[in-house]
Amino acid sequence: MGLDIGFYKQDRTEVLSLRNHHDLFNMLNARPVVTIEPYSDFYVTRPMLTALLEEIEDEMTASGLTRTALPDPEHGRDALEALWAELPWEFSQFEPEDWTAALPVYRIALTYLLAEVLLDGCLICGWSA
Repeated sequence: MGLDIGFYKQDRTEVLSLRNHHDLFNMLNARPVVTIEPYSDFYVTRPMLTALLEEIEDEMTASGLTRTALPDPEHGRDALEALWAELPWEFSQFEPEDWTAALPVYRIALTYLLAEVLLDGCLICGWSA
C-alpha cells in the first residue's frame, strides 16, 4: 500500500497528485495545518507553500543546483501547469531515489500549487496511506 496525495481546489477539482512522495509529504505535514474534520486532510495555504519553496530553494543552493527561472505564480499559472505536464508520469508515481536531484521538480510542483492557491485562496491536501 502506498501514500496517495492529492491537491484539490475548493470545488474538488484535482490540481496535482503524487504517489509515494513521503519526504515531500512529511515536509508539508510538519507545518501547522488546519485539518478538515472528520478527515486528516488539510488546507494548503500561501504561507505554507512560500515557506516550503524557500526551504527547497535553500537546499538547491546548498547542493550547488542552479535555480532556473520559473514563471511568476501570480501570472504564469498556465505555463507552470504546462511545465508540470511535461514531466515524466513516473515522477508523480514514485518517490525519487535521489532527493537532491528531485528538488528542481518539487520546486516546479510547489510553484504551480502556489499559483493555484493565489487563484483559489487555498487548496486541500487529501491523502491516504
